[in-house]
Amino acid sequence: MKSFKAFRLDRANHILWRNEDRVPMAPREFDILAYLVEHAGRLVTQDQILDALWSETHVNPEVLRKYILEIRKILGDRPENPEFIETVPKRGYRFVASVADDNGNEAPGLPASHEPEKNGAEDKIQPEPAHSKPENPFAKDKLWKVVTIAVLAVVAVVALGGYLWSTRNRGKAAALSDPSIAVLPFADMSPDKDQEYFSDGLSEQLIHDLAKVSGLKVVGRSSAFQFKGKNEDLREVGAEAWSRECS
Repeated sequence: MKSFKAFRLDRANHILWRNEDRVPMAPREFDILAYLVEHAGRLVTQDQILDALWSETHVNPEVLRKYILEIRKILGDRPENPEFIETVPKRGYRFVASVADDNGNEAPGLPASHEPEKNGAEDKIQPEPAHSKPENPFAKDKLWKVVTIAVLAVVAVVALGGYLWSTRNRGKAAALSDPSIAVLPFADMSPDKDQEYFSDGLSEQLIHDLAKVSGLKVVGRSSAFQFKGKNEDLREVGAEAWSRECS
């Protein structure tokens, strides 16, 4: 366990404590904070954090910046006068608070279901079988993100497949206009509706990737995001989006 000021970071149980109180954190926020604390006093770049925590997924750096903002709010930190996380412009971040190792201490105030029964001299916590662990709400959060990414991959494949099909058949349909696509903002489907920055980041990344396809016209982010949260006919949205894009 790592201690810094009034906080204790329990990596074994994935819990952040402030004095005797448990501090709620999203799993990815905890992972980023744990990485910074593990490298306390050293400059870590955005690429190093992304490679360590998203090694198999391409993530827009803007998503990382939003996570850092949320972590600062949790710690009560201020960017202009940091006590915990210092931003090094155009380079990365540094955890500046003093960190102490408290590996011998148990996490305070664990729920009763997690506290071991004291029986004679036996006072060590025995690991519970995997099937007896209570359902972890963070696992659901991770699952819906994985499902969301899978759905986005299908959407991208369908869009590209339609584009390639239309390209092959241009000779058969001379009147066919240039292919175009608009990626509208994805809805936040998380249980607590607190992952909007993640769904927005996925939309932005998909727009960015599709824009690289030669011959495919993609509605820009500013035009597409004007329809965020609106339930309108997609044909009308497409026509209006392109009229704004061309104006």
